[in-house]
Amino acid sequence: MKYNEKFFYQSTTEPFETQEMSNGAKIEMHYMDEEPFYMENINKSRFLAWSSADGKNYKVFVDKGLYQETTELYTKDVNEIWMNFLIKIDQMRKKYIFYVMLPMLLLFITGFVLLSIFLPNQVWVLIVALVVVLLGSLFASSFLSRKMQIENINAAARVREHIGVDKFKEIVDRQDKYMEKYYDDLQKKYEEEDRLAEEQARLDEIEEENDEEVAEELDAEAEESTKEE
Repeated sequence: MKYNEKFFYQSTTEPFETQEMSNGAKIEMHYMDEEPFYMENINKSRFLAWSSADGKNYKVFVDKGLYQETTELYTKDVNEIWMNFLIKIDQMRKKYIFYVMLPMLLLFITGFVLLSIFLPNQVWVLIVALVVVLLGSLFASSFLSRKMQIENINAAARVREHIGVDKFKEIVDRQDKYMEKYYDDLQKKYEEEDRLAEEQARLDEIEEENDEEVAEELDAEAEESTKEE
């Protein structure tokens, strides 16, 4: 299974924790703040990212501040729940490709060849076949998406049950408050940077005007000196 593979290979940090799972897989915990793809994820409101290149070794990247506020969400038991969720989702996708998409594609190609041979002038038949295949693909894709959402809900429910309903709610509240404060601070930072940039632009403009005035004065003095000669 490959999942966010580019993050797995782009990582430049050492893990602050390594967890061995019951199925032999290994999960490395990394602070996302120190990674080159940090802002790429933060700009998409992602404070957490899982990655794997082979389905056996995982790297979990999490914002350091968020981790410190919600450490209970990243224990070995909780991570194993989410790892199993990712494995199941990967299996569902593979089944979708092999048992739905490939047969539909083969059916369409076969139908196209047969129609080209036996009914070369019946273009409408080919169009109808294509529409049927596309509708079937859309229906299967929608069905897969719903099943994946259900698996996500079930995994979250198992995490909530493992931690405890009241404790889980408390952690989620801390998480929401941290993220809200993070974006408030980030907004203030951007506003301060804009203010400093505008101030610097005004200083540059004043300096440019002063340089022009000095140049004009020097030109005037040179012209006066020439007249006197």
